[in-house]
Amino acid sequence: MTNTDWVRVSKQMPCPICGKPDWCLISKTGDSVICPRTPSDKPIGDAGFLHDTTTLFVQPDPPAREPERPAVDWRPHTDRCSAAMSSSQWEFIVRSLGLPQRYLQVLGLGWSAKAGAYTFPMKNHEGQVVGVRLRYPDGKKLSAKGSKAGLFMADKVDTDGVLLVAEGPTDTAALMTTGHQVVGRPSCNGGTNFVYQMISWRTSLVIVADNDKPGKEGAKRLAEICKCKTKSVKIIIPRKGSDAKDWLGHGLNRATLDLMIHQASPE
Repeated sequence: MTNTDWVRVSKQMPCPICGKPDWCLISKTGDSVICPRTPSDKPIGDAGFLHDTTTLFVQPDPPAREPERPAVDWRPHTDRCSAAMSSSQWEFIVRSLGLPQRYLQVLGLGWSAKAGAYTFPMKNHEGQVVGVRLRYPDGKKLSAKGSKAGLFMADKVDTDGVLLVAEGPTDTAALMTTGHQVVGRPSCNGGTNFVYQMISWRTSLVIVADNDKPGKEGAKRLAEICKCKTKSVKIIIPRKGSDAKDWLGHGLNRATLDLMIHQASPE
């Protein structure tokens, strides 16, 4: 065991044993803690006591997996669709959605001439494209035939820290404007298993629920499943509007969101 194997706790990452932001050490693998405040049967000299964090919580069974279907590699298709976007199509979709082009590009928005619809890749917890959400110019939405429901997200998502969970690709893009890490569920009840597999005890999960009964109930169910695997789980409701995209149109910004997250009670 060397000094490089351990990280000092902080206010952002308090000790999972005593809850304090100082003195204690957490292993880089996350499975051990040296806490000088809380005794264990493994004293380590003057440093304190060794604790195994893998036995701290009894986690609920993970959500049931859907029956596996033969894997389809959708990325070549979604990459072609992204490359097919013209300047006039970008102008139309940015104006109609009221969202910055930058974040729609991060989500991989494209255009399928065959379907006559805009495309959003849906990914699993490892970033593999497992399906495609189609959005027609008239606003109609459905999944491409043979695709699997997944998460709307960037190719790389850092789950060490605050991770926002939205509902749908446009709410995901709206929350990305705050600078936070964000993933979007395909519906208020979808994508649960992928979210569960992404998170760890280092994750502070914040579910931004739609301001309606299904959205709130779906957020509660996700929180119940994830709360024993994460540092914390909170649910917030848009202060204005029915969802995160509406909220952006009513002035959502990083400072407002961070204040609401700070004030929200853990589930």
